[in-house]
Amino acid sequence: IPLIRPCTPYGVIRLLESIGAPLKGQHAVVIGASNIVGRPMSLELLLMGATTTVCHRFTSDLRSHVTRADILIVAAGKPDLVPGEWIKPGAVVIDVGMNRLDNGKLVGDVQFEEA
Repeated sequence: IPLIRPCTPYGVIRLLESIGAPLKGQHAVVIGASNIVGRPMSLELLLMGATTTVCHRFTSDLRSHVTRADILIVAAGKPDLVPGEWIKPGAVVIDVGMNRLDNGKLVGDVQFEEA
């Protein structure tokens, strides 16, 4: 395990550990493939034993990937990209996205109220 790690993915792993979320053998989906969050997040999950899928702007049928996720990490920078109805019951969802709407409201990448 690397000694120097990006802080947001490392923080997400620590959060998952603190809530007792199992990682080994779980299907984790990361939406977003940035060098800051998405790619390092997928590596962190792989190192913890999760089977990891990375989705990006060219991923077709995003819904099918999300509905299978035991763990969903969203860092796409697209407000309300993931509707709550796509989320598998019992899945752990961490929305890293931060988006400011035209009205000044701060929202994530997941439709929070539905999820």
